[in-house]
Amino acid sequence: MSEAVIDRPAWRTSFRVLIAGALGLAAVAFVAGRYVYFNYGGYRPLALAHVPQTMRYRARVDFTDQQRAPALAPLLRSLDPRHARLPALEKKLGVSGPAVVRELAFGAGPDPFDFVLVFGLQLQAGTGQSPAQAVCAVLSEDGIRSEPTQNGCSWGDGGIVASTPQGALVIASRAALVKGLLGTPDIGDRLGFSGPSVRGVAPEPAELGREASTLAQRISAKYP
Repeated sequence: MSEAVIDRPAWRTSFRVLIAGALGLAAVAFVAGRYVYFNYGGYRPLALAHVPQTMRYRARVDFTDQQRAPALAPLLRSLDPRHARLPALEKKLGVSGPAVVRELAFGAGPDPFDFVLVFGLQLQAGTGQSPAQAVCAVLSEDGIRSEPTQNGCSWGDGGIVASTPQGALVIASRAALVKGLLGTPDIGDRLGFSGPSVRGVAPEPAELGREASTLAQRISAKYP
């Protein structure tokens, strides 16, 4: 009986080549992983979870969204009309605003002067003073007197500044608007499974611009 013929590969890969290839792939995966983590994985969008769903208009904008972020310019100017509050805030926190602010979620109405602003921040742990405490101190230095609260401060007509457990900064025209929304979001929100409550639907740019401009005018009129 003839022996069975065993097919053998025409080439062989050396052990050294295999190890070199594996190490190369590991290096690529490590670099790519660091890039993904520091650019995407280090922050979870949760700002919209702190805006009441009862608001007439709700929107969330990532500051890397080149189509929508410019529409927020009037709203941001209304919060710092003399361009002095942001530099003072950066000095107190020891950070650059553009380096740590990841998103802004806001709600308007149903009362014309009702609003909720939530800045999603990515701050390093152990920075000391909370964002809300720093904002309250800056506003006090700018002549807006307030009373300290557990999460930040409140001022005369019922408005509040507060920090959430994740470090987001909340500014609302009335404390009642965000009562119960300043704690840790539900597990679905934290894991990113809750869909609209975390990221929401991308706002239509024209409508976003109108709503941001209208709210900016009302904030400027009430808090010059």
